[in-house]
Amino acid sequence: MKSKLPLFVLAGGLSVLFVGCTFPSSRRTVPSGQANVLQRSELGTVTSVREVNIEGQKGQIGMYGGGLVGGAAASGGRGVSGAVVRATGAVVGAVGGQAVEEVATRKRAQEISIRLDDGSTVTITQESSTGLFMDGDRVRVINGGGQARVAMASN
Repeated sequence: MKSKLPLFVLAGGLSVLFVGCTFPSSRRTVPSGQANVLQRSELGTVTSVREVNIEGQKGQIGMYGGGLVGGAAASGGRGVSGAVVRATGAVVGAVGGQAVEEVATRKRAQEISIRLDDGSTVTITQESSTGLFMDGDRVRVINGGGQARVAMASN
């Protein structure tokens, strides 16, 4: 009787490969939260740009991971004093783990000040992988659904 293990391994490997892939599209993809939401746009000119970071997440992954590492690293003693050292190591590790997670999940962003054509000024902070906007750029401010974003104005 032949083993079905190689077929199972091949099917599992292909499943993992395809689950991790996304298929490219020639169309622009927008977040689902922007669908069916009234958005107003106004034209303006960028007056200043400042590079900033958007705060990262402080979740349970960093806390538990750091706590486990800290507790394991401090596992040298016996009795009550050993338990205190392990507990202290776990707490310090949990705090450190959350700090590492926050730094690892930070996002680069730009704080963009724009003088709108009506004379008012707005400031919007949005994620950016590279410096997209510069002083003097003609932009469109799109506002709706409780959020706003900046896009280059089309001619």
